[in-house]
Amino acid sequence: MKTANLIGILGWVTIISFTIAILNFVMKYINKKYINKLGKDKKQIVDMYRKIMKIVVKNHKLAGTIAVVSVLAHFIIAFSANRIKITGIIAAAIMASIFALGIYGAYINKTRKGIWLKIHRLLAFALVVAILVHII
Repeated sequence: MKTANLIGILGWVTIISFTIAILNFVMKYINKKYINKLGKDKKQIVDMYRKIMKIVVKNHKLAGTIAVVSVLAHFIIAFSANRIKITGIIAAAIMASIFALGIYGAYINKTRKGIWLKIHRLLAFALVVAILVHII
């Protein structure tokens, strides 16, 4: 397999796993703003949505970990092939910061509230922009 192909595959694995991770916030937001307000006549929709949301929430940490591992491999291979881009370094640094804050919140602070969570979420949206800049 060519190095460029491997870099591309790892980039897509990173994007897909990060998308799954960020869906955690998106699905909870939609649930809070819209799904919770649906009437009893929409019970099937609510139940189906919450089943999907439960899967996403349950796998948030796993998806984030896969994203960080794959971006690290993506970076190492790109660096060794002399194909490094500053936009990729910025995106990887943001992702590493998100991951570090997630580790801090889940295993050190052990609370779901606080400034760490706001920064974690803010950086996730900044990472969307950084990834788009990197791939364009």
